[in-house]
Amino acid sequence: MSLLFDHVIGSFDLDGASLCVPDDDALDDHGDVVPVRPVAEFAGHHDELAHPEEDWVCIPLHEPNSAQVTDEFVAFTDHSLHGGIFVFERDGERDFVDADAFGATRLADRIRFWHSDYVPETYPPSYDSPVDDSEPARNPIPSAELLDGLRSHVEREREATRRQNRERAERRSPDRVYEAGGDAVPELHARGRDDGTYRFHVDPPADVATRQDGDWAFVVESVFGIHEGNEVLVHDVDGTRENGPFPVPATVERIRGRSVWVAVNWAEVDGATALESALTDGDTTYGLTAVLNPVPFDREREAIDSLADHRFRDVLAGDRPITFSNGAAARSDQFDAELNQEQQLAVEHALLADDLFCIHGPPGTEKTRTLVEIVRRAAQAGEDVLVCADSNQAVDNLVAGSSRSDEADPQSLHAYGQHGDDDYTLDRVNASQSANDVVRRAYSDVPGRADVVAVTNNSAATLARGFDLVVLDEATQSTCAASCIPLVRADRAVLAGDHRQLPPYSASDEPPESSYGHSLFEHLYADGGVYDGVGLQLQTQYRMHRDIAYFPNRRFYDRTLRNGRAVDPLPDRPAIEGYNVGGRVETVGHSRTNPTEARLVAHLVQDLLADVPAEEIGVITPYSAQVSRIRETLTERTDAGDRVTVDTIDSFQGGERTAIVLSLVRSNAEGTVGFLGRPVDGPRRLNVALTRAKQYCAVVADWHTLRYDVDGKCTDLYSDFYQFVSNTDRLNDVDPEFIPV
Repeated sequence: MSLLFDHVIGSFDLDGASLCVPDDDALDDHGDVVPVRPVAEFAGHHDELAHPEEDWVCIPLHEPNSAQVTDEFVAFTDHSLHGGIFVFERDGERDFVDADAFGATRLADRIRFWHSDYVPETYPPSYDSPVDDSEPARNPIPSAELLDGLRSHVEREREATRRQNRERAERRSPDRVYEAGGDAVPELHARGRDDGTYRFHVDPPADVATRQDGDWAFVVESVFGIHEGNEVLVHDVDGTRENGPFPVPATVERIRGRSVWVAVNWAEVDGATALESALTDGDTTYGLTAVLNPVPFDREREAIDSLADHRFRDVLAGDRPITFSNGAAARSDQFDAELNQEQQLAVEHALLADDLFCIHGPPGTEKTRTLVEIVRRAAQAGEDVLVCADSNQAVDNLVAGSSRSDEADPQSLHAYGQHGDDDYTLDRVNASQSANDVVRRAYSDVPGRADVVAVTNNSAATLARGFDLVVLDEATQSTCAASCIPLVRADRAVLAGDHRQLPPYSASDEPPESSYGHSLFEHLYADGGVYDGVGLQLQTQYRMHRDIAYFPNRRFYDRTLRNGRAVDPLPDRPAIEGYNVGGRVETVGHSRTNPTEARLVAHLVQDLLADVPAEEIGVITPYSAQVSRIRETLTERTDAGDRVTVDTIDSFQGGERTAIVLSLVRSNAEGTVGFLGRPVDGPRRLNVALTRAKQYCAVVADWHTLRYDVDGKCTDLYSDFYQFVSNTDRLNDVDPEFIPV
């Protein structure tokens, strides 16, 4: 259950130990209830604690008021008549207490430190810290090679993004791009030529005009996603110039309200004279689609150039050992008294780190809570703290979490800033553009110099100040190059993430093949990284029912996860189950949809609504087309359909719901599964999908297709999951003809 219990199990001598003989008052109810079942469950996975003669799991006892192990144990067994019981000796005979009743006894206190939630004041002398005071590099890289590799990766990504976006823009009209949520202006008209650029006037759709109500400042940027410096294509929307050079490559030079000036890339244009005439024709309707925003790539290049002269260059290359002697831990006190053992160790080492520390936070291990404690203590120690993540959503989650206007989420930075306990002043850069109401209202105007600044990795480039510490959340979703932007603005870094979940997005490699396309977290800490012991895994999960956690724990986390609390399943249904159904798959653009699975998903959601609020149900799938199909089907089938979250697996990473229904879509006789079978990210995507649910998870799939992939990619993964649900009687075979319409 804890790092300490791991240590005790490895050193406990069962042959020299005896069954406990408790004192008279040891079985009295003393109020506090120790979660003894998770301790017993974890102990049961260790053969060295199995009694040689009885069907017992032997759990060592520690001293009543310390974590020092004794030579006594209590035994746990799942009795055929009495259920889970704890066994001990009394009056020369074996006696027992029901497991739930045992948790409230004084005797149960003597196994409390084996659970992560209970932290001893001191650790036994034999217990070693999981992190050394000095950690040398194991796989160093020449610094010149490192910098060249990072620069090359940025340019590959720039060119791949440009090429992919241009191909899409040439296939679709600006209005289709805009309606699909892309960056485009559906309609504009020429207004003449001005110093080598062409001026256009934007004519917004009626709904935009109504919403703006005459306020056109930044409408092109905020509504249509077009910015100065963007590479774009100019389209002839009317189609009156079929023989012309449209769409025309250009660059946005200036934007003022509804006026846009573009410079044509003449090197890529044939028929310059005719085009020049066309671009000044005010009667023709034109459109713009974005091809490339160069700013993120330029910022990454600038950060890499800064890295060349920064102290982190030697760290990323492995040119010096990582040490732990910083004074921030000594200059601050623990705020969150409820942190478990691994969380406290992570906080202490993050504050002690002279350069960096990595925190591996699998699903449900309260990584965010741990990071909030690090920020609070660093600020108390007088340090300036930069808090970053790759996306605005991830930044806002750390800033506000589930805070409401009248109640702050206690696991958010918002709860302890100027609007909460006032431990520090918090600023959220670009808060006025946030989709989170609490963030937008509380942080759009923060006066003075803030102690803690929260911003996306890329927007950190706009900051003109340095920081003592940068805390980089969701660090495994950000490339090395993107992470360098906040990194070079700080003296020390804490990286937090889960490299068993989805890797960073890559336009040039999907998933990234080059190590420079991986995350900085993986580059430094994961298998094959530059260092080894520069991080710590949080091992106690509090989110999922143990049956939901069972398969991911064994398949993706090498059985290192422990269940920190008992999560009840939903009434009258298993916590996890599979549905085996075939179906016709339709191709929609580059995506896919399975109408049969969509109908089955809608039926399952309807059934769940009897026990679960619609807002606590999530439906996830690998394919965006299936997202649309399921939304349509739910809207047709139930009035609550629009309140059920339906999204792609990738978009739902970091989210959780009481109940999750997963639709895997693929169904064919050939056994082809597409990107679901990619060895690099197929397992990681399934891991994300299976770990979103708290009490119920249903997996809908054609298991014949998934288990018999013709290329053999990830076949064992899906076969193992199939065997897991099948062998535990949780697999339901469904005839498509009998799915209710």
